Amino acid sequence: SMKILFYLMIVILLITGGMWVAQHPYFQISTIEIVGENDSGSLKHISKQEVFEAVKPHLTGSFFYVNLRSAQKVVEQMPWVRHVKIDRIPPSMIKITLSEYEPAARWLRQGVQAGLVTREGEIFQASYDGQLPEFDGDVNEQKKMLEQYDVFSSYIKPLRLGILRLQYTPRASWNMMLDNGIEVRLGTDNIHARMARFVKYYPSQLSQHAQNLDYIDMRYPNAFATRLREDAPNSKILEQK
Repeated sequence: SMKILFYLMIVILLITGGMWVAQHPYFQISTIEIVGENDSGSLKHISKQEVFEAVKPHLTGSFFYVNLRSAQKVVEQMPWVRHVKIDRIPPSMIKITLSEYEPAARWLRQGVQAGLVTREGEIFQASYDGQLPEFDGDVNEQKKMLEQYDVFSSYIKPLRLGILRLQYTPRASWNMMLDNGIEVRLGTDNIHARMARFVKYYPSQLSQHAQNLDYIDMRYPNAFATRLREDAPNSKILEQK
């Protein structure tokens, strides 16, 4: 019985000692460091102060008892946060490493913005007032639309034109609204040949009429058609056939 009592006293001492260590000021959380990926100090879209205020209730107290999981869940729900990693660093520091979403386009659903799109085709929710192209297409087609956007943009860059809105319909048809207000209809087949034809004839036959054009339809084997805006003067638009 003395042996049992001896072991019991040791257990009690260990528990008491452990509790004393855990509650010692040396091990109370004193620093919460918030950094970007690769230990970068800068974050473009996420406010470090907002993250700090959100995690503070979960990361106050002993180094050994703070609830990292609950803190992580809170941060994961914040706008712009793509991934979060929270580590304990002895004796009294918590390090939060964040990766941010980077917007490449706005996703439209039935003509209304429904989210932002990353270069990887991921859709996320956040407020952003910067200039971005609009993508009108299925949620699962965003990566494909980004790839085509880059290709189409490279075609028209020499013309000093840009794409405001790119549409990819359920029938796999491509349309785009240019930054000069003209819609270009490419259809489903031979879209690169049609883009090349648009680039070929735009400077000589179309650019001088740009302010009066509603759309340019490139969905012809070796031709294109145009339509005037309703408020355009009665000017003759040249069609290439």
